[in-house]
Order: sequence, then C-alpha cells, then structure tokens
Amino acid sequence: MKYQNLEDFKKEQGYYIDNVWYPRVTKICDVKNKPGLYYFYGQALSFQHANLQKQKAADEGKIVHELIESFISHRSVIVPEEYQGIHKAFTDFLRNHSFFSKMEWLEKRIKHDGYRYAGTFDIIGELDGYFALIDIKTSSAVYDDYRLQTSAYFWALREEPWLLTDNGRKIVLPREIEKRYILRINQKRICEKCGVTMKVRKIGDKIEGNNNCEHKFGELIGEWELKEFNGHEEDFKGFLHCKGLWEWEYRDYLKEIGYL
Repeated sequence: MKYQNLEDFKKEQGYYIDNVWYPRVTKICDVKNKPGLYYFYGQALSFQHANLQKQKAADEGKIVHELIESFISHRSVIVPEEYQGIHKAFTDFLRNHSFFSKMEWLEKRIKHDGYRYAGTFDIIGELDGYFALIDIKTSSAVYDDYRLQTSAYFWALREEPWLLTDNGRKIVLPREIEKRYILRINQKRICEKCGVTMKVRKIGDKIEGNNNCEHKFGELIGEWELKEFNGHEEDFKGFLHCKGLWEWEYRDYLKEIGYL
C-alpha cells in the first residue's frame, strides 16, 4: 500500500508514545497472507460492497467491545435490543468461569522497546485463577492468525509489565501474565422447526444448514467460545517474521522516519 505522504503512513501504521513512534501490532500482522479474506472479497458483489461489509463488521465489533467493557466495569448501560444476545453470551461465560478484571485493565496500550512495537489489547484479568490476557473477537471462528497478535501483546507485557493510559500514565500490573485467550462472542437464533442455526451479524444473517425448511427462528441467544493459546515462543517468532516482512514492505517510509 502506498501513502500520499509520510504523515499519513505514520498515522495509519502506528502512533507516538512518549514522543517515540511505534508501529501497531495489528498493522504488522496484516502483512501476513489471509486466504479467508481473499475468499471474502471474491464472493462479494463488488470491491466497494466488500469494503462496506468490512466496515459494518468493524462497527459491530466496536459496539460488542464497548458492551463487554461496560459489563466488566459494572457501568450502567442500556443494551440495544439487537445486541441482547451478546449480553446473554457474556453472562453465560461468567457462569462457567471464574473471572475478575477492573476498569484500568481494559483497552490499554502496551509497548515493547526492544522490538519497537506497540498495541492496544482488550482485557487483562484473572481467569480461573490465572492472570491472563484476553482478546475479544466477533469472528465466525478462532483463527490461527490471532496467535501472532496475542503473542506480541503477551511478550511486551512479560518484558514491560505495565499498561499505558492515553495521557502516558503507567499502570503497574500486580503479577506476571501467565496465559492468553481469545473470547469469541456472537449471537444467533435457532429454527424452532428444524433446529438449524442462523448467525446474527450486522453484515447480514447467515443460515448454517437446511434451507429447505420454512424457518421459524426463535429468540436471540448468545454464543461464546474461549480458546487458550499455548506455544508463546513459537507464536512470537512468527510475529517477528511478520514484522521483518512489514519492515521490508515499508522500508522507504521507515528509513525516512529513522526507524530503520
């Protein structure tokens, strides 16, 4: 991807912390080939339509993140009717796991000075007795690519065990991060006649199964999946390989910044 000027590149690909520019973890990971994304674009009505669908998915993900953060921090919030399934899913997750977090452990920045990258994670909390990093996803599955992103956050917190607020204040963690998880959370309806599932998404509902039925779908219910990632060192090596390719891809901009 080419940028009109250096400032556009810096704004899109990273941000400043203490007057030092760092590339974003998510942008580094984007350099990896994603066959599923190519399939998505190939099945779309047009390139513009695919981009619109991606934006809708991103908007939905942002709302889900905000709702979950409000649940965790016990903030009073009116859950929109179309997101009641998310509330039910997270409530069911809490019934099945011991979980504790607090406001200052949500949506904070981290950085790794040694490898020079930064990012914003979703949640840190105590999950089933372990101090853990938890990333929220609204995707249809837990993809292996998520290992790269979470390993970058994990290793940064191992090296520099504190969080950064928007004004640069450090929040020191009480203990070392031990595990990392993906919490995939969605909502769905079940057909009362044939039992097939309809995934409810802002980008469009998707029926998984028998289309010969004159479906009668029930109430909105929640769906969640908790996936732990092991192999921290192996995944972090993969992230560093992505970072090397990302640096090559944008070497001219990075040399101009003084990053390389």
